[in-house]
Amino acid sequence: MASAVATIEVPDFPEARISHDYLLGGSVTLKQPVDGYRAAVDAVLLAAAVSVNSHRDEKILDVGAAVGSAGLCVAKRLENAKVTGVELQDDLYALFCRNVMENGLADRVTPIHGDINNASLPLVAESFDQVISNPPYYAGGTRPANESRATAHQEGSADLKNWIGFCLKMVRQKGRITLVHRADHLDRIIGLLHGRAGDMTVYPIWSKADADAPLRVIVQARKGVASPLTLRRGLVLHDAAGTYLPQTDELLRNPLPLPGF
Repeated sequence: MASAVATIEVPDFPEARISHDYLLGGSVTLKQPVDGYRAAVDAVLLAAAVSVNSHRDEKILDVGAAVGSAGLCVAKRLENAKVTGVELQDDLYALFCRNVMENGLADRVTPIHGDINNASLPLVAESFDQVISNPPYYAGGTRPANESRATAHQEGSADLKNWIGFCLKMVRQKGRITLVHRADHLDRIIGLLHGRAGDMTVYPIWSKADADAPLRVIVQARKGVASPLTLRRGLVLHDAAGTYLPQTDELLRNPLPLPGF
């Protein structure tokens, strides 16, 4: 007897406002707003930093999932991963739901609509083996005119402290949190994790080999662990002409783990 196909309720979203895109060389279908938040390379790199080594790694929470790009990439690469994604914005949540269904992942990816500041959010503390997140990058400055993009990229009612605090609250003891963020905010991230998570790995993402400083960092740490920090070589994205280097291009086109992480 064939098993029932898992389904989720998909909110309406105007077709005229949908961009039809792909990740990992077409293995992940991605519907995005034409005029709002757009998934970037960061989501693919964040997903590539995730590993599932046993059943104790399988339950993964994506905080600020947007249209589901990182979580879908994780689920596509790791067949044992069970991903829950929480997203605040109505439009992004609607497309997240649609992306889950169109990628045939409703049995392993669960969208949740809500605010991490809201105590009624239907999530249980310390119930996830891993938490991943691409928090808003900007603490201030000029707010983008597009409200969806502004909410996704700028800290609002939940600043980086709130964001990391929520990630730590949701992950089990000795579980992992993995973040991708601006490299010039690394000091803030380490400070917010200090005394609460250790066994930290910092993986810099360089735009070009001759760049003065990294563009992004991926930071992974384990809750309630006191082991020292490890700094990796990281990844260079582009050659001198701005073209993706072969290793980077392969990583973006295929469901592969982050090299040297």
